[in-house]
Amino acid sequence: MPTAIRLLLMSADDVSHAAPSLREIIDIVEQAYCCDARGEVDVPAKVALHPHGPQSFLHAMPAWVGGLGALGMKWVSFFPGNAARGQVDSSALIVLNDPDTGVPVAIMEGMWITYARTGACAALAAKYCANPAPRRIGLVGCGGLGEWSLRCLAAVFSSIEEVYVASRHPESRAAFCARMHGEGNWTLVPVDDVRQAVEGMDIVISSVPKLQTHPVHGAWLSTGTLMIPLDVTGSWDDSVYASAQRIVCDHRGNLELAFQRYRPGLDIDQARLVDMQDIVSGDKPGRMSAPERILAFMTGIGSIDMAVAWEVFRRADKQNRGQRFALT
Repeated sequence: MPTAIRLLLMSADDVSHAAPSLREIIDIVEQAYCCDARGEVDVPAKVALHPHGPQSFLHAMPAWVGGLGALGMKWVSFFPGNAARGQVDSSALIVLNDPDTGVPVAIMEGMWITYARTGACAALAAKYCANPAPRRIGLVGCGGLGEWSLRCLAAVFSSIEEVYVASRHPESRAAFCARMHGEGNWTLVPVDDVRQAVEGMDIVISSVPKLQTHPVHGAWLSTGTLMIPLDVTGSWDDSVYASAQRIVCDHRGNLELAFQRYRPGLDIDQARLVDMQDIVSGDKPGRMSAPERILAFMTGIGSIDMAVAWEVFRRADKQNRGQRFALT
């Protein structure tokens, strides 16, 4: 008789308690990029559904990371109208499969890992593509991605002194600044004008919903600025793209699909494009000069989710966290 399939079911609380430190998560993400550069990763472009038009989505994100023994899929949704219904706008599940047999071994809440790994990707982009010892950080959007990005940046850089926070609603940026005040030796400045969170910044991170207008303008980017649009296409206007000397990306297929859907009149300039995996592995340089303006697209790839999720699962299994149930 085949062995019964018993899954580990993990809540967000189980995930957060079993998770490695932010510094360790950043290291895991770096290892996953290196595995990808060596050809040890199978990660197709996201399979996307848009049941209510382009503003909402469900993404299927399968991946195999051979070098880290991580196999599975994330199923993540974003429905921005949910706040009016009293529900969260983002949700995610991660399913892990045994790398040797393909049998499912775990189902876990996926948003904690989504936020943590996205922040870690932003921090790695900054590690390789920002000027050394960045002092001034601009956040355009201050939801979960802004919060986790700042935490992860702080895990890499002790030099951060000032954080400028822009958002659509004054109460959201005020709450963000109050919440993050004690997490670092920085001054948090909520600003009404997006320009104040872009001009003169060493690093700008945007995480806004897909809007009809794009609030970040190229004329505001200072010499030497690294911009990391975690919203991929949501925040910047075409002049930002034109002003960047280098374009860094962690998945060309994802970027092409995003441009086709949201920026159809804009072509990806292959001459300026470099893969994040090649930078992390040392095959290509990151920042090449202090004045260089760099646009780094961390598109969110399933291989990063799987690498982090499998480490969480292994730790949870050792700690007897979560609930076991029989699938067969």
